[in-house]
Amino acid sequence: MNVGLTGGMGCGKTTVVGFFREAGWQTIEADAIVRALLKEDFSLQQALGARWGEGIFSKEGRIDRRAVAARVFQDASELRWLESKLQPMVRQRWSSMLAETGDRHCLVEIPLLFEKRLESQFDLTVCVFCPRKLVENRMVARGYSAAEIAQRVAQQMPLEVKTELADFLISNAGSLEFLKRQTTRLIQQISQV
Repeated sequence: MNVGLTGGMGCGKTTVVGFFREAGWQTIEADAIVRALLKEDFSLQQALGARWGEGIFSKEGRIDRRAVAARVFQDASELRWLESKLQPMVRQRWSSMLAETGDRHCLVEIPLLFEKRLESQFDLTVCVFCPRKLVENRMVARGYSAAEIAQRVAQQMPLEVKTELADFLISNAGSLEFLKRQTTRLIQQISQV
């Protein structure tokens, strides 16, 4: 059983991934793959530097993800360029990892699951959602400004559309225990399929 997990920014996808992992599922996170590629892939670093200059590197010579985000979330054409570089690499990596899982149940977290039309790669899809105000509060607590939040939300498929497209929904509008109970029930339900 291979499950694709998506949801809105700040909705709790990472927490849900952790609950699946605790339940014995193999888990793969697209965001973690992106972080690894930005840190390890020299040719990708060179391409980004050639496109945007030295300002996207930290003092230690690493890609500054916030500097990159500031560029791409203000300009949709720059975001498309970055995605054209990253998405094939990310997809190849998670596809290879998925192939190595064999018969194990596997959850793959992909924020752009529906945007990139990847749902057919999975047996079923799950969307984590919560109210916009709660998302904003969580993102502010992580150090994002209202402008940064608005820029990111504007570049994503509306959460309402993702919830319509997903096979299963998990609400993260309550307590952590509520989120865990829902996730545990879902895991039990889909593990029997």
